[in-house]
Amino acid sequence: MRLNHSSIKLLSAAVVLAILLAGCGGAASTPAVPTSTPIPTYRFDTPTVPPPVATAAATMTTADQSALDPALVATGKGRYEALACGECHGPNGEGTDKGSAMSASKQTEDEFISFMRSGGTVGVSHQYSTNRLSENGGRALYQYLLSLRK
Repeated sequence: MRLNHSSIKLLSAAVVLAILLAGCGGAASTPAVPTSTPIPTYRFDTPTVPPPVATAAATMTTADQSALDPALVATGKGRYEALACGECHGPNGEGTDKGSAMSASKQTEDEFISFMRSGGTVGVSHQYSTNRLSENGGRALYQYLLSLRK
């Protein structure tokens, strides 16, 4: 038997249809279940604003010695010793050849704490994060330095 051109086309179409139906699984297949595709998402965190940098030229108001809190002064002395400030600034903040006199500082409390956070013009040797010098520790250290004024 000899196949003509139209018979070959018909036979080819039947084979392709049989393959497609077999690949689809027929009517007995289970319905497709949608899957979750994770899509990466991003969150923008606004950068923190650095504190203003204190400079050596910053001026400090003269504090009234009677306004000092004795408990804060004692705590501040402990922070002064724990941070080894006396190695450069002297045991009583009088200054040495390595560091300036802390008892003559003219910074306000806020300027002093800002300086201790940023390091000011001195650099990282005077940069203390909150895990080494808390906000209350900074206030106490400032009170101690005020108590050293003559």
